[in-house]
Amino acid sequence: MRLTLIFFTITTLLLPGALNNDWRRLAAGDGRGVNARAVALLGEGRVLLENEAGEQFETPLEVLSSEDRSWFLEWEADWKKRAAVGKKLNAVIGQPVFLDSWRLWDEKAEVVAKRLAWRPESKTPFSSSFRRYTGSDYRFLGARPYSVAAYGDDRGLLARMSLVFANKGDSFSAAGMAEDHFKEGESDTTMKKFAQMLKNDVAAVTDSLTSVLGEGEVQYFGEGNDRRRVVRWDWNGHAFILSEEDEEYVGLLIVSIEEAENRGRTDRIPDSEIKERLANNVVHEKNGDVRIKNIPMVNQGPKGYCVPATFERAMRYQGVPADMYLLAVAGGTAPGGGTNTQRLFEEVESIVRRKGRRPDDVKINPLRMRTVQRYIDEGVPIMWQMCSLSEYNAIANRRTQARKSVTDWAAYAAQIAEEAEANAKTMENVKANFHVCMIIGYNEATQELAVSDSWGARYEIRWIHIDEAAAVGNGKGFAIKR
Repeated sequence: MRLTLIFFTITTLLLPGALNNDWRRLAAGDGRGVNARAVALLGEGRVLLENEAGEQFETPLEVLSSEDRSWFLEWEADWKKRAAVGKKLNAVIGQPVFLDSWRLWDEKAEVVAKRLAWRPESKTPFSSSFRRYTGSDYRFLGARPYSVAAYGDDRGLLARMSLVFANKGDSFSAAGMAEDHFKEGESDTTMKKFAQMLKNDVAAVTDSLTSVLGEGEVQYFGEGNDRRRVVRWDWNGHAFILSEEDEEYVGLLIVSIEEAENRGRTDRIPDSEIKERLANNVVHEKNGDVRIKNIPMVNQGPKGYCVPATFERAMRYQGVPADMYLLAVAGGTAPGGGTNTQRLFEEVESIVRRKGRRPDDVKINPLRMRTVQRYIDEGVPIMWQMCSLSEYNAIANRRTQARKSVTDWAAYAAQIAEEAEANAKTMENVKANFHVCMIIGYNEATQELAVSDSWGARYEIRWIHIDEAAAVGNGKGFAIKR
């Protein structure tokens, strides 16, 4: 929220280190005061400030006391010096990441994403994300990131950026997006070539950042099994954190100094807050549909990362930070994709328990409506192992579209029950296109399940009869509960 505030009578107390951290104590003539942070220089003699409640407001410098104006003149000189460095960073990055001396954390995530042409991926009341899978000519710090992503917080402000360069998933992938992922292709990447790609990307990113910011500092970042050795560079409230995992990936995080100082550890969200959030996410429609809303979408892209992408969605939904690329390492994902779901489930167990959540092995062999209802009614999605057959996808796509024009739901239920009986017989013994997606809803009257795939907005929710789902299921399910 941005307000316009004019101070007519101001006396000022300088906070310790104010010029360095941009905070200043402004005290009005009536004796009341406010701590404010200088956010940005707006031009025409105006400055953008922020109070301790996170509210932003503009004020013209001419209404301030001479002492205040003198302080802001010093601050303005520092702003211009930082802007010059930001311009150099943009040049070596090759993308318009920084706007003058603005800190990314003071900008709306969607504004930064639009500036960078990163597409919306997900938006809930608690977070947002923007992602782009790049082409071969895209460069960031002299190297090609296959995936670039920006994440927003519950206020819509940018919270962090994540870029993944050479990695075992994208670098070996020869598949298409979404359903086309299951079409076979051939990659010309070998392990020897991949090792050189990792080496080249580390060198390019390191050289680019060092040319502007000097040598980086070696430290450890992350918690639990995710703790890893990184190199860090700091500038203007930002920390650039470069990670290299042997034979796995090269990644770059851009986070706040505060997050970097905390080594990436995050606070646990109280159980009461999560309980209320989950309950409020269960939606009951007039036609009998019961579904969970506000599950973050993660687009796995053209690679077999359905398992880590789905786990990331489930974890972030429960307030546990996660990244599909790191989860792929934990799950032993093969080149191009393919993850041992049980192994990943066991690896993330300690992570979710530290955050007060409980991993749950869901008994869905056989797949029964009452089991699904028990989880969905609590606001908990089920991570479902299944075979994403082309026939199954055709049915789900067609059925989801047909539901939009249904007026007689009893007739519709009878029709799809008949279809499902025949469809199940043709799919039940076919073991191919192994996949993990989410069950996020149900309709008891029509005997349908709502499913969600990590393939982008188009696949956020599709409907399938429970008999058809049972025919392609592998009898395994997982969940993360509060």
